[in-house]
Amino acid sequence: MTHQTHRVTFEPDGCNVFVLDGATLVEAAGRAGIILNQPCGGEGACGKCRVEVLEHAPEPTPSDRKHFSEQELERGWRLACQLHVTGDMVVSIPQQTRFFEQTVLTEGKGAFYPFEPNVRKIFMELPSPSVDDQRSHLDRIRDAAGQGPLTANLALIRSLPGVFTDGAGAVTAVFEGGKIQEVQPHDTTGTLWGVAFDIGTTTIVGALMDLRTSSGATTAAVAARTNPQVHFGDDVVSRISFIEKDPQGLEKLRERLLVCLNEIIAELCEQAGAEPESIHEVTAVGNTTMTHIFLGVSPSSIAHAPYVAVLREGVDVSARQVGLRVNHNANLYALPNIACFVGSDTTALMLASGMGQRQDICMGIDIGTNGEIALGNQDRLLACSCAAGPAFEGARIRYGMRAASGAIAEVVINDEIEVSTIGGGPPTGVCGSGLIDAVAELLRVGIIHETGRILGPDEAPRDLAEPLLNALTTFDGQPAVVLAAAHRSKTEQPILLTQRDIREVQLAKAAIQGGIGVLLDEFGIAPDGLTQVLLAGGFGNFIHRSRAKRIGLLPPISNDRIEFIGNAACAGAKIALASRSSRQEAERLSRVTEYVELAGRPDFQERYTEALLFTNAEG
Repeated sequence: MTHQTHRVTFEPDGCNVFVLDGATLVEAAGRAGIILNQPCGGEGACGKCRVEVLEHAPEPTPSDRKHFSEQELERGWRLACQLHVTGDMVVSIPQQTRFFEQTVLTEGKGAFYPFEPNVRKIFMELPSPSVDDQRSHLDRIRDAAGQGPLTANLALIRSLPGVFTDGAGAVTAVFEGGKIQEVQPHDTTGTLWGVAFDIGTTTIVGALMDLRTSSGATTAAVAARTNPQVHFGDDVVSRISFIEKDPQGLEKLRERLLVCLNEIIAELCEQAGAEPESIHEVTAVGNTTMTHIFLGVSPSSIAHAPYVAVLREGVDVSARQVGLRVNHNANLYALPNIACFVGSDTTALMLASGMGQRQDICMGIDIGTNGEIALGNQDRLLACSCAAGPAFEGARIRYGMRAASGAIAEVVINDEIEVSTIGGGPPTGVCGSGLIDAVAELLRVGIIHETGRILGPDEAPRDLAEPLLNALTTFDGQPAVVLAAAHRSKTEQPILLTQRDIREVQLAKAAIQGGIGVLLDEFGIAPDGLTQVLLAGGFGNFIHRSRAKRIGLLPPISNDRIEFIGNAACAGAKIALASRSSRQEAERLSRVTEYVELAGRPDFQERYTEALLFTNAEG
């Protein structure tokens, strides 16, 4: 059975997504890469996730009536966390509802970081020099800026005679921190762009931001690509191995990456009607290996004991020197890493969530090939990395696939197995969220034993409905379950969940569950001591919290304390682009966060072994 899907259009972004019938608008926004502000955890209590439904507004809920006037309700204002999508709709999301805009201060309202880009432009009309005023061109710019001592490199100095051809002029000075980055003829203050990159092992996301002071840090365009380095391995260890075997390996991986990044830059500029030459700063985050490769630094030492990275702190360098096709004077700021297997993407998550400034205890989890976990508050911060493997991204699963059209994203078992796909068409495979659903539901009805073994027809519970008994089969001599029969699949072949698939899920969730347990023990709290668990990354937006808890992937706490925060790594990179002072916080987080190495710890091995079983979980 295929569930109905609906199209949701988000304005002013102009992007469309398809979601399952009944999904919340928060989940729909997450699929579109838009993070909404919901401090109450989706309970409808705080009223911060305000949106305006421009077309096909549903009936208001009691929470809507509490937070909106009758006039606002008539105009279509609703709370996103309480709005369930039951049809196509067009929704406008104001800036104050977006998590990122809440994080960077634009107009004096409470937020974590002030809006103060590291790059800025000032238009100045400089008088002609005279016998009575023989100041140098550089001094005239410094004096007109009125911002104290400003440095200038040789390239900038060499460019000035071409700008001041007649000794005077109307010019625009571009400032980067405490230095003059460039001097441009005429008034160019109408454009000032920056790009924030999240360089993931599997996916790369870029965001183009308008950094003019009057604009308040708006995101003008977003683009994503599959990391082309996947051809050299689907995890960082495989890529490091390639670098060690091939003398040109590092440069080959870096060249592939740069082609991808520059393609994204071109696409972003095309979307926004911008020019690459008008991009004056770039920020970037990624895991430690990706950061090293991006900067052209060998990551070989990361993969071998004692597992040491070459650099931890953030790096400021010429963007052109790295190979990015932006303004020839543009700066690149790569955010700081934390340890060999906890990179700047985790620093960015902590920066975006404000974890290091909170009094309550919060946990952030980014479930991916390398699952990163951060835990703590303003008093103490811990982080670890769990080698979960790519199972939740569809890899190493017999009929696995990424979260794309045709992927089974939801599984419900009543008298038969019912599946829902992304896009609503016939299934072609199963993605991570569907995999979790399937295992959780099969556990619930007793088809999968707590050891992970799929039971055969003669062992299954006697009260199973006939369609469920008929779904039990074999594959390569091992038990399997038919999720979608051949006549219902797009490939005209049955889509199975095999015994080996179950083992891959057990290995992946055991790594995450074990890491969570060790961090909690190290911090000295039980799961109930967590005020919030923040799920980051694209995958985290689509899983069902109760099903993930049922298989032991998430801590056993109430659903209202588990919040989806989307691509927090990219949000952190955007914060660093829009707020110079936030970089100080990023550097602080990198220094004070205690890295917990799981390898070789007896308590992790013990927890990992226990977590291989589907016991003591709740849903």
